[in-house]
Amino acid sequence: MPKLDKFNLTQKIAYNAAFSTIARVLEMAIVFVTIKLTTTYLGVEGFGDYGTVLAFVYIFSVLADFGLYSIVVRDISLPDADESRIVSGALSIRLFLGAVILGAAYFFSLFFPYSEIVHTGILIAAAGYWFLNGVQVLMGVFQKHLLMDKVSMAEVMGRLVQFVGVYAAVKYDLGFLFIISTVFWGALLNFIIVIFYARQLVKIRLSLDWELWGDMLRRAFPLAVSAVLVLIYFKLDTIFLSVMKDSSAVGIYSLAYKIMENLIFFPSMLVGLTMPLMSRSAFTDRTQFKSIMQRTLDFLLVAIVPIVLGIFAVSDKLIMLLSKPEFRDAAPVLNILIVALAFIFLGALFSNVIIALKRQKSLAYIYLCGAIFNVVANFIVIPRYSYFGAAFSTLVTEFLVTALMVVVIYREIKFMPSFKNLLRTGAAGLLMFSVLSVLSFLDIFSMMIVGAVVYVSAAYLIGAVSKQEMEKLLHKRV
Repeated sequence: MPKLDKFNLTQKIAYNAAFSTIARVLEMAIVFVTIKLTTTYLGVEGFGDYGTVLAFVYIFSVLADFGLYSIVVRDISLPDADESRIVSGALSIRLFLGAVILGAAYFFSLFFPYSEIVHTGILIAAAGYWFLNGVQVLMGVFQKHLLMDKVSMAEVMGRLVQFVGVYAAVKYDLGFLFIISTVFWGALLNFIIVIFYARQLVKIRLSLDWELWGDMLRRAFPLAVSAVLVLIYFKLDTIFLSVMKDSSAVGIYSLAYKIMENLIFFPSMLVGLTMPLMSRSAFTDRTQFKSIMQRTLDFLLVAIVPIVLGIFAVSDKLIMLLSKPEFRDAAPVLNILIVALAFIFLGALFSNVIIALKRQKSLAYIYLCGAIFNVVANFIVIPRYSYFGAAFSTLVTEFLVTALMVVVIYREIKFMPSFKNLLRTGAAGLLMFSVLSVLSFLDIFSMMIVGAVVYVSAAYLIGAVSKQEMEKLLHKRV
């Protein structure tokens, strides 16, 4: 593994992005094989129960997060920050809140009309999410030191353990709850590996630092409110489906949603790498701050187009690859959600820009608008249109939230991000989509390879990927 201290900043970011992307592609491959095993073994209703369990526990895990992750990233990026105290305090708070809030997940699930096996599954999954919450708060350390490759390796190992567990459950018919337990074992290994590497970068100790706890919780509160509002429209649609419809509807929606979720990694990774840079320059060098934001947006646009148009081209094949014919309705649902994903990509950047500008309260108001709209929309469309309605309400909500973020950023720094790179990436993407439409008789793997080659080549020739930046990245050091 190369020594990153020999690289300039651009090269460090590129290395982390490249390594994390490769690791994430491997992780996605493991996840998709795991999904295939799970959908085949559980069927549409069983997979619906599986999706209900994970969605329910996810809601409580977000409550336990309390916005601490973003506070940690921002605080440890500041000059003369006491990194050990900040990270130790945040991890201590996270584990304490997680134990209380995730522990309450099972109790609250009893008020929902779920089967006993779903209630028990929620209890098991909650333990796994407790470890995942601990992992998330430590990610800021790796982002600051540009060592996200460590986190990527931990995630791959955790997914691998989960896959082995699911494979064993299918082979030996170990049942639904054993499959749920693989979430716990994968999360535990992930946490152990991340803690091991994090302690090599910063001294970590659990502590009752009441002064720090109070300060962090006070500043994180607007982000905690925002997180709660986000989960209302990010996961509550699955809960609405589980109550208003049946397990089959949840199963179809969960499969499409699971695919979309696994594609969110790129904006989170890229924005995570640039967040410390934006935090440092937000109030010291606005020109650099705007430049970082714009370059990050340009890179995101390069990624958004091929993902959206690529999924349009292969959604039917992808759903059949990961499931059985009874899941076929998940393909059009996926096509709707993948457009929503484009706005999630943009929202990942713009929300972090707002946080770097210390406008968390504005972010909370934005998410409140999104949550209210989404809840009302879901109550209207889910009874009539089921999972199609849930997907469409997600799409419109993400658009609304992203648009409001752009308004807040413009009012704060009088800067409107440029989307001109979308013209070049869009042209490359349309060429890719046209080629894939002609070659639709190919298998999905061949289509993905052809699509990637066509898009990357066209994007480079058209100028969507800057030749100057590429030359600087590959040849120049400072």
